[in-house]
Amino acid sequence: MLSERIEKIEESGIRKVFELASQNKGDWIDFSIGQPHFKPPKKLKKALCQASQADYNSYTSTKGLESLRKKVISKFKKENKIKAGDDEVMITSGVSGGIFLSFAATLDPGDEVILPDPYFVLYKQILDFLGVKTIFLDTYPDFQINAQRLREAITPQTKAIIINTPNNPTGAVYEKKILTEVAKIARKNNLIIFSDEVYEKFDFDGKFFSIGSIYDKTITLNGFSKSHLVTGWRVGYIHAPARIIGAMNKLQQYTFVCAPAMAQQAIASEWKIDLSACVDQYKKNRDYLVQNLDPKYKFEAPQGSYYAFVKNPKGIKGFPEKLRRKKVLVVPGGVFSRKRGYFRLSFAVEKQTLVRGVEILNNLVK
Repeated sequence: MLSERIEKIEESGIRKVFELASQNKGDWIDFSIGQPHFKPPKKLKKALCQASQADYNSYTSTKGLESLRKKVISKFKKENKIKAGDDEVMITSGVSGGIFLSFAATLDPGDEVILPDPYFVLYKQILDFLGVKTIFLDTYPDFQINAQRLREAITPQTKAIIINTPNNPTGAVYEKKILTEVAKIARKNNLIIFSDEVYEKFDFDGKFFSIGSIYDKTITLNGFSKSHLVTGWRVGYIHAPARIIGAMNKLQQYTFVCAPAMAQQAIASEWKIDLSACVDQYKKNRDYLVQNLDPKYKFEAPQGSYYAFVKNPKGIKGFPEKLRRKKVLVVPGGVFSRKRGYFRLSFAVEKQTLVRGVEILNNLVK
């Protein structure tokens, strides 16, 4: 009864752990969740209620509320140095919705897309669903893009490259020098760049750079899940060449229709959110992890997002399962990579939770 297309994709390994976490609260330590633990600002929640009372309960324009789109256009110009025209921006149902629309609007079966490994799970599954071939670009051990490896991965069938910075699951941030080289390679080969920048605000060391500011065939994907602490509201936004936005808008008419109206209006009315306390806390958590996790756990210090991609300690098999027996949840690294022997740890938690979890991790390797 199922299509061959749907059989190509797998159940999300992240959501499996998420469901496990929802069933095991209490004294469990959850390092699996991919969202900030801070609550949305009260004024933003109030704005959501006011939006409903003001009857923002119906469909919006497929491209999104004009008031929100104007703010996004201004944000792209001021913060990302991307010259965004009115016909080059649209609002999507989360970044995930934007990824699906942009992939479906630009890629055909048989096309090849280069994907740095490790990678966020959604990319490969949607590419598989669309019949697009994934070409993995190994970024181990430092999780940075190597220009020579990238050149060698390109074939006549290559149509695009996927960039995710700050990165989920590794915490890597690609600085301007690296992305300038990627842009040169893409320009020479007439490639599209998909740049997922949803963790943009979680840049601990000031290295974040938007490749769309130097390469006009970039589809820049972003959203408010992390920047406004509202992962469940499902509001994202995209900048791309006008022809691509037009195609995505056409497809959205028949799929998502529009992003939630109340959420769009609330964000437009309470645009400015001070994330400094949140980012500062996660930077301190990053530093604590780097300084206190036993050296038997090998990992690159995260430069952004709020994840560490950690190598399993030698001699311990089935490590994530052993952690579960200690009531600690992490996501196995195989969810994000062709390589095994790693796990993703989210440090988007209270400091005392991180301290307890690190103590358990350290005790396992004594």
